[in-house]
Amino acid sequence: MMQVKLAKMALALSVLAISSGSALAASCPALRWTTLGTAGGPVPTAERSEPANLLTIGERRILVDTGDGTVDQLARIGLDLGAVDTVFISHNHLDHTGGLAAVIGLRWMNQFPGVLTVYGPVGTRAVVEGIVASLATPGSIGFGLGTPPPRPADSVRVVELAGGQALDLGQGASVKTAANSHFDHDGKPDPANVSLSYRFALGPRSITYTGDTGPSAAVTTLAKGSDMFVTEIIALDALLGEIRARRKDASPEMLAGMERHLSTHHLKPEAIGEIAAQAGVGRVVLTHFAVPPGPLPQYEPSIRTGIAARYAGPVDLARDLQSFDVGCRP
Repeated sequence: MMQVKLAKMALALSVLAISSGSALAASCPALRWTTLGTAGGPVPTAERSEPANLLTIGERRILVDTGDGTVDQLARIGLDLGAVDTVFISHNHLDHTGGLAAVIGLRWMNQFPGVLTVYGPVGTRAVVEGIVASLATPGSIGFGLGTPPPRPADSVRVVELAGGQALDLGQGASVKTAANSHFDHDGKPDPANVSLSYRFALGPRSITYTGDTGPSAAVTTLAKGSDMFVTEIIALDALLGEIRARRKDASPEMLAGMERHLSTHHLKPEAIGEIAAQAGVGRVVLTHFAVPPGPLPQYEPSIRTGIAARYAGPVDLARDLQSFDVGCRP
């Protein structure tokens, strides 16, 4: 009889624990950022995959940039493409969009239900239409199932965004945009092209993602009070030295243009510290490492020193497939 009572008590405690855990999850839905790929720039490296991120916001799974290898990185964390219904593209440089064709195409081939929505700046529609056009031949071949496949165009839709927009993602989640300085020319915005930074929020919690940018007052304003500031970073002198050594074929004009671009359209550690301090962010997560190929730790001391000159909060140097949670405040 005593054993029966103990068993019933254990079962009751177990049910209580499960219920408490479920209630906690319901009261504090996840806000998690996973750095699928942390490389910076269009040169593939053995150490880091191309730029891509996964945002978990409540029950949603959202891709934020889709560099080459995105679907492989999703497989490595055990996430099925069918779980992803939304993509945000920061800008249409190929290192940030090179994996979008696989996301769209493999999701279509697997006939996952629902439509994939791709948000991005002007030009994103043309990119997606090109991907859909490339699926015409696979579509005419079919999947070997004895029935015609669904039209690729029916599996994806595009919403182009401008700086300063806000979107309601449902269930208390939202996103705001800011046009940053990545495409500026001599300090002036490019009227034909836009690079976006995003602030994702779930209730009072928020994550700001720079995408690619140089110093930008708009990004600082966007990040104001964010719990997490996910930002690109460049080790400028080391990277310029590596480019000069590797690209002996490059003309002086190309090298001069590259130096001008890298020094004005990306963020050095000191600039990151300045933005983070002015915005009062809770923590900094570094990704998109524009550094020479090779182990990252050799650049870590100078990166941390540069940021710490202006920002005293915690700083993480993200690795591929690393996750960062923004928990609920007590």
